[in-house]
Amino acid sequence: MIEVEDVYFTYPNGVEALKGISLKIKNGEFVAIMGQNGAGKTTLVKHFNGLLKPTKGKVLVDGVETTKVSVATLARKVGFVFQNPDTQLFSETVEDEVAFALKNFGFKENVI
Repeated sequence: MIEVEDVYFTYPNGVEALKGISLKIKNGEFVAIMGQNGAGKTTLVKHFNGLLKPTKGKVLVDGVETTKVSVATLARKVGFVFQNPDTQLFSETVEDEVAFALKNFGFKENVI
């Protein structure tokens, strides 16, 4: 489960991107975060996998605060799909792409 509790986030340039956001996403739920350009959608979801840390408030993944664990640990639980696939795909084939991810998670070659 992902829990967002009264989260605020301000970028270093002073832009307040999130103000008092709270929500719960239960295991197995599929959620679409929608809104206008600049509304804070990407900023919000980057908190789910620890790429950004709240200025105020808490984000928890399976009961653990995202500020207390590494991005790598959170990546095992929270996926992130970017708008432009060119910014997230590394290989030419699905097989190679899956193998790339498994290698990064420490799987042995004979398992992959």
